Amino acid sequence: MKILLLMKIVPDTTNAKIDPETKNLKRDGIKTVINPSDLCGLKFALNVTEQVEEDVQIDVLTMGPPDSDKYLRECIQMGAEETYLLEGLEFKGSDTFATSYALAEAIKHIGDYDIIFTGDQTMDGDTGQVGPQIAERLGMNQVTYISDINYKGGEFEVKRKTADGTEAVSLKTPFVASALKGSVNKPSKFALKRSKIAKEKEIHDLTAEKLGLDLDKIGQKGSLTVVKDLSAPDKNETGRIIDEGSADKNIEAIVKIIEDSKVLV
Repeated sequence: MKILLLMKIVPDTTNAKIDPETKNLKRDGIKTVINPSDLCGLKFALNVTEQVEEDVQIDVLTMGPPDSDKYLRECIQMGAEETYLLEGLEFKGSDTFATSYALAEAIKHIGDYDIIFTGDQTMDGDTGQVGPQIAERLGMNQVTYISDINYKGGEFEVKRKTADGTEAVSLKTPFVASALKGSVNKPSKFALKRSKIAKEKEIHDLTAEKLGLDLDKIGQKGSLTVVKDLSAPDKNETGRIIDEGSADKNIEAIVKIIEDSKVLV
């Protein structure tokens, strides 16, 4: 069985700055990490290796800058086998539509997979669109917001979060599954021998030219999303705790607040 994890490197900050002209996130000088829910996807993949009765190979694919290789080596240390880095300035400014096109074409180039894990959302874009878009482009079944996955009798039983609670789904491979952030603990790094493997393992480089991508379908050219304006949300007072020592003083304080705000006339 072959499993692929789609992993993204994201800014490790809530103090993000936006380029006023491109409306894209400024990434220079910002510390980066592996997207948390993608790590949950890796944990699910590792769980599958313990459940099925056949050999399982876990590969990782990411689209990002050249220094993404250090994060791919982290994935190898955690248990991944082959890793692929899709990089190039042509991809800069890609929205989810352009990203899913590039990643889907990269997957076709690499080979067939039984399961493709993604995170449910990324910390920077936070759209949750790339996983489903890739499933559509590859013609694969998909299941989103999964909190658990188990293999029984030739099928996978998946629990997924919904607006009303939890839904149980049974499905056979191949499929794309989006892991829910916080659904499982981050996978532990393997023994020292995995560290040595991670240092020596080749990172497979992929480019737009190598994949024969249509340059009009990637980067800002291939992005359908248009951000017209950005603004910070209004800051509203959420509430105040009144504790003046006695019920009578609390009531007086509340009445004063109401009078000062001119809610009642």
